[in-house]
Formats: sequence, structure tokens, C-alpha cells
Amino acid sequence: MIKIAADSQIPSVEQKLSEFFAEKFSLELFAFDELTSNDLRDIDALFVRSTTRVDKELCDQSSIKFIGSTTAGINHLNIEYLDAQNILWSFAPGCNASSVTHYVMSVLAELIQEGLFSVRQTVGIIGYGNIGKKVYQLLSALNIKVFAYDPLLNDSHLVTMEEVLACDLITIHVPLTKQGAYPTSQLINQSHKSCLRDKILINTSRGGVVCEKLLSQSSDLIYVADVWVDEPTPSITAIKNSFIATPHIAGYSIEGKMNGTSVIALECAKAFNCLKENKSMDYQLMQWPHGLENIVRDMHAHGFPLAMFNSELDLHSLSNQFKDLSAHNLASGFKSLRINHPPRHDFDAYDYQNIVDLDESINLDFFHRLHHLSDQHNESPK
Repeated sequence: MIKIAADSQIPSVEQKLSEFFAEKFSLELFAFDELTSNDLRDIDALFVRSTTRVDKELCDQSSIKFIGSTTAGINHLNIEYLDAQNILWSFAPGCNASSVTHYVMSVLAELIQEGLFSVRQTVGIIGYGNIGKKVYQLLSALNIKVFAYDPLLNDSHLVTMEEVLACDLITIHVPLTKQGAYPTSQLINQSHKSCLRDKILINTSRGGVVCEKLLSQSSDLIYVADVWVDEPTPSITAIKNSFIATPHIAGYSIEGKMNGTSVIALECAKAFNCLKENKSMDYQLMQWPHGLENIVRDMHAHGFPLAMFNSELDLHSLSNQFKDLSAHNLASGFKSLRINHPPRHDFDAYDYQNIVDLDESINLDFFHRLHHLSDQHNESPK
């Protein structure tokens, strides 16, 4: 029997293991802030989130053969140690790409409602990976001028960092790195103060990518952040200086979480050579429950489907709850807001085909693009 330990906040672990495993397994759940090396002595596989640091201290006295992280990033995994110990590991890149994209589009919806942004302005994207591409495709389909920068990719339509920073709104989608030719730590800092004047900056990547001291020095910068330095005790000043501030929940959609669980359950079954035959991940699109006429209304009024994004994600309310936390309950409040984040679906989990029957004059290219993204959503995350 394969013995598996999993973070208790990872959804539907037993269900997904049962779907993929052809052999018997046992499952133990743990609280991420209570896990110790003693808990892992007889464990074969460990499933974690970004809240658990996986290194020699945690694993050295264990018999672990596989580590699965339900996250799109691996900053919390000591890869060198795991490889040296021949411990197989896997993560879920792209699992929450639609969820984070939904968050960014919800931010734009909020800004449009407040009269702070319009579809006639420009958007710059730093980082052209799973999320950056989705954001680019959606904005392009809405006829918004969008530019992307990624020094690690050789793509003819990418532009320079300077051209992206010249845009009205900049959104960041990079991992946090401190080494290599293009480190992203403090990528946006005080040296950018002048070029960010009267701009909008969205950070859903990692807290250390933006120097938070810049915020107190840039009263004319509209800053939106979901990630922070020193989580779960970020700077109260940085939170207060943000137009929208949320506690690292951009990727916390139902699909984002379930995708992560599915990926590591699948990879774990492969690692132990017990994957059920002809087993893969499939999804079925749901009918839009919030009234297609609301989307049509927004497309005519703003050229942007506000309801498509803010019907599922109320950023205004989430931001107010986060900003209401005080220094003495910040850590517990940060964790609580994440754990109790309201269930929400990604925009591309829904079928919008019937919208054409309501109004053929709206931007159908956008909805054709949505259909294409939904097809991608139905594939296994890469």
C-alpha cells in the first residue's frame, strides 16, 4: 500500500487519487503549519501547497519517494536537495492560469467602473508564460492595444521592457528569481518612479518582484496587489497604499485548485507505476448562471464584459476585508481570508455560445477566442 500525506487544504485529494490510482493507498491529512519531519517517517508521497517548505530539514529522516506541489511555482521546494536524494517531484504549472487571468480581468472591470481605465488605453504585460499569454489573447480579442515583454522568449511580437512600461496599465506575470541573466527580484523599483507616474501597476506574481517602498514614494501610482513581501505578515503600509489589496487568492478558483490536485495525483500515480489505464483529466463547460444579457449590456456600454469577471469575483469586498486587518491579527487574518475565500469559478469554465442569439452586433471575435480558451481549459494543464 502506498502511504500518502497531504495538506488538509488541498481539495478532493482522496477523490482524485481514487480516479487515477490502480493500487491501494492510504491518506493522512495534515495542517500545513503543524507538519514536522516526525510525521513523515513512514510516508511514501507528500502533497503540499506553497505554504510548506520542502527541504532537508523536513525530509531527511523520511522514506519519501515523491513530492507533489499543487502550485504553479516551486520557490518552496529545495529542488537541489530533492534531486540529490533521488526524490521524484512534480508541480502544476498553468493549473491556475485561468484563475489569475480572471483576477486581472476583474481588476480591469473595477478600474473601468471607477473611470480609471478604458478600452482605448494600452496594457503592458511583463512575462509571457501561461498567464501572460491568456491575458494577452483576451485583451487583443477585445481590441485593446496590448504589448508583452519576456526576455527569455524569442517571439517576434514581443517588445522591450521600456515599451511595456510606457503603457497605461502594466501587469506582472513572472516567477521570483534572484539569479540568472534576468533576475526578477525587485524588478520594479525606485528607479522606475518617474516612468510609472499616473500609471496602473498590477502584481499577481510574487511580492518580491515589486519594491514596496516604491508605493509610499509614488502617490500618483495606482497599485493593485495580490502578493506581498513577508507573507503572511506583509507591510500594513503597503496594503493601505494599494488601490486593491488581496491576500494571495488570485489563483484560488475552484478550477485552479482542482487542476492542481488532479495534476499531482496523476503524476504520483505515474511515479509509482499504478496509473489506471486510459485515465486523463476532462472537464465539462457549465451554463453561465448570471444572465448573458448583463454581458451584452457591458459590451455595449464599455466594450468590456465586466459581469463576466466581477459576477464571480468581488474584489472590492475582498480588498476591504483585507485592509480592515490590524497589525495584531494580520497573520491569522491573512491565513483565514485565504482558507475561507468564497468559492468561485473561472470565466472559461462557462459556455457563452447562446450569447449570439441575444445580440449579433457585439464583438463576436472575443467570444470565439473564449471558445478557444475553453478548449485549452479542457486539456491537461501543461
